[in-house]
Amino acid sequence: MAPHIVVVGAGLVGLTTAHALLRTGFRVTVVDRQPGAANECSFANAALLMTSYSRPKTATPMQLLRWATSRKEPVHISWRALSDPRMTSFGLRFVLGGPQTSQKIFETSQVTDELAGISYDLFDALRSERGLDVKTIDGGLLMFFESEAKLQGMIDEAEETFTPEQRKMRYRVVSAEECVELEPMVASKQSTLAGGVFWPQDRTVCSLSFSQKLAESLAHAGVEFRFDKEVVGVTGSSGSALVSLCSSEDIQTNGIVVTGGAGSGSLLKRLDSSSPPVPLYGMRGHSLTVDVSHTEPSGVYGHCIHRTLCDGDTMAFFSPLPSDSRHPGRKLLRIAAFGDFDGWEYGPGAVRQWRVDQLIQHTQRVFGDGLLSSKAKEALSKPAPTRTSPGDELCPEADATTRWCGLRPMSPDGLPVVGRVSNACGVPLFVNTGHGALGWTLSPGTAELLALQVSKSFPSKTTGTSTVHEERLSRLATHLDPHRFRWNNVVRKAARMVRRMPGL
Repeated sequence: MAPHIVVVGAGLVGLTTAHALLRTGFRVTVVDRQPGAANECSFANAALLMTSYSRPKTATPMQLLRWATSRKEPVHISWRALSDPRMTSFGLRFVLGGPQTSQKIFETSQVTDELAGISYDLFDALRSERGLDVKTIDGGLLMFFESEAKLQGMIDEAEETFTPEQRKMRYRVVSAEECVELEPMVASKQSTLAGGVFWPQDRTVCSLSFSQKLAESLAHAGVEFRFDKEVVGVTGSSGSALVSLCSSEDIQTNGIVVTGGAGSGSLLKRLDSSSPPVPLYGMRGHSLTVDVSHTEPSGVYGHCIHRTLCDGDTMAFFSPLPSDSRHPGRKLLRIAAFGDFDGWEYGPGAVRQWRVDQLIQHTQRVFGDGLLSSKAKEALSKPAPTRTSPGDELCPEADATTRWCGLRPMSPDGLPVVGRVSNACGVPLFVNTGHGALGWTLSPGTAELLALQVSKSFPSKTTGTSTVHEERLSRLATHLDPHRFRWNNVVRKAARMVRRMPGL
């Protein structure tokens, strides 16, 4: 009988991991504390597969000061976060081992870019293999700017991130007139636009619709799902273990994969106190999803906008969600922004009203007052629903604007954390997390890499299909190693970066 693997977490990363393990020949059970798939960070993200821009998050001391003292910035660091010991652990590793030099930023970007390219191919393969009726909007991403300084800053970052050969394919700088040609909805702003950057390869896909359909397909293929269950411990001996759930149930398993987003590090320690540190911190993102069916259709997709837009001055994203089979013809718009370090609460009940107000302001700044319907405005005038789980539907009657916030699992160096961490009570313990703001983009690739690594722990016991990307993924594995955040490894990285600094 094929080995049995328990995957903890039913978000995008957990579901794609379950798919990769299943096709590799494992039996799989997925456990999640929520009542359904993609009910946390994957529920209402920016809906963008960003295969073009892979620069890691960086920060100068002046930026950090602004983020800590102002609520007007795209990133805010609260005093509650600054006093959190987990932020101290994350922050020290970010300073010492994160992308603090141009060379390190470039190297990190190249790893992410390679992984994003693999994921792009695997997304289409997965969708075809599982027969998922998931629509995409393939119009790319248009970033437009009123600030010439911010436009030039984005151009400078793109030039530092990509080689000259990559730049030709990944983006092009466009004028104000070209911005309007690409997206007529910004015509009213043409006289104030400095220009923009167009990323033609990016795709817009509803992560909730994808996750729900993938979970349904996996269940039909034999994957068992245990929703509303939380893992509390593991016991066992060599080769077999019992994973204990909060409901006093046990699941016998031959291996465990933790895909629990920002909480993965603490769960790993709970399962095996000897596991290496995975010092993640949750970067809080906010979004609104609004019904814009009352607007005039525009472009080949029949939505009010042709493609995902980003107001580069505020870094607010506006993504047209493809019609869902549950509500054919309905047009939804995702409005997403911000990356706050502000505690560990998530879900609709943790939405910050001041951030919602800013999302509304950003929307009106770009589209005027007519985009939000009277129903949406009425809903936004009332407090957000106080519940942890957002449910299984966007814009239901009970929450016409679907206010949401989730914790992006940020690693100190901006790369995912993928691989084997230890033996938990005699069975191998693995992790797949730390994707930050690129979880939707990178999840198919890291899932495939994780399945390859799990297979190596069970030689000759699986007979599934191998991936054509095995060699490329294996080259990336050392960059994503979960052991890289041990202090001795962090200090060595810091020393190498210092030696590379000019004048030293």
